[in-house]
Amino acid sequence: MKNYIIGYGSLFKKSSLQRTLPDVRRILPIYLHSYVREWNAVEDVTTTFSTTFLGIQKAKDEKISAIIFEVEEYMLPIIDSREFLYTRDIVEHKDIEFIRDTLKIDSKDRVWIYITNRPSQPSEKNPIIQSYVDTCISGCLEIEKEFKIDDFAQEFINTTKKWSQHWVNDRIFPRAPHIHQPDAYVIDKLLNKNIEQYFSKIEIE
Repeated sequence: MKNYIIGYGSLFKKSSLQRTLPDVRRILPIYLHSYVREWNAVEDVTTTFSTTFLGIQKAKDEKISAIIFEVEEYMLPIIDSREFLYTRDIVEHKDIEFIRDTLKIDSKDRVWIYITNRPSQPSEKNPIIQSYVDTCISGCLEIEKEFKIDDFAQEFINTTKKWSQHWVNDRIFPRAPHIHQPDAYVIDKLLNKNIEQYFSKIEIE
């Protein structure tokens, strides 16, 4: 029996994934049915740096872009610790749609996803932060290049709910963002094209 994880946010980015799971070598892009991705996971550990991250909930007739990868059994507690805002839950195999290559997932294999414990939404106190948006979309751009998929980053934006005007730009030296975020201009162009009503109102921190 094998274990698989479905990632739908910062794990798109290879460097982010490998910080937690350095042994994962292969990911595959998928569409995941019956779930909705939202800005709904509030990390309010401190009063100064509270943030809203991406989360997921079950939702009929919804579909999101995501990735799937295999993990060893011993890795699951490590991922659980990283994803402390979420609960690990089983995904039905029928809800997975492969985009390019496929995996042979046996009926006994377990596919896991992390669902938000206490869904909320962005606020002035708990905003969306640009550095996290950058990680997610930069990861999507990596997937586009590796798997020759058009518009994977744009699909990520358009299949994510609860974008908000409560959004701060916390990039270092934002007047020259390419120094610290090489994909900054591509990311900004995508965001402005697809959710201009929110992106145009973000504040520089």
